[in-house]
Amino acid sequence: MRSRTGTAVLAVLTVALLGLLLAAIEMTTFKDEYQRHVIANAKSFARALADQGLHVEGDPACDYTESHQVLVNVGYARGCEVAQTLEENNIICNYQALPHDESFTASSGLRLGVSEMTRFGMKETEFADLAVLFAEAVRGDAVGDEVAKFREGFPSMHYCFDDETLQPLKEQLLDTF
Repeated sequence: MRSRTGTAVLAVLTVALLGLLLAAIEMTTFKDEYQRHVIANAKSFARALADQGLHVEGDPACDYTESHQVLVNVGYARGCEVAQTLEENNIICNYQALPHDESFTASSGLRLGVSEMTRFGMKETEFADLAVLFAEAVRGDAVGDEVAKFREGFPSMHYCFDDETLQPLKEQLLDTF
């Protein structure tokens, strides 16, 4: 006979595993379209950032990236400071040591990922628009309100199952407990 605590732990683990399973099924279902959009968005973002005069790392011949990330060089040991400025303007990114930096604390780069906002439905043209705000923030302009307003245009998740699809599965799962 299981204790009440053991049953509760088993229920929590079951729900966690089911959540991981559902995430894996979603990513398998939507992977082709999602991956294409992520790469296209990263390339568009990188091109637009370069057009704004920022130093985008990578080969311009392949639009600077072949992944979900864009690297921007903001100047020697300025990565941490610029990442903080961007965060104050509602843009979250990571500072990143680039190959020529002697340490992570002297980071001159920013690592920008496009996966999350692609999942919220942003397309190439919107990433080009975001690049303008991003560049303004890097230059020290206060654009936090504009960024927040821009972000309001993307309220719902894409590349995932909708509630209508999930409801019967949810009911089936609840019936098993």
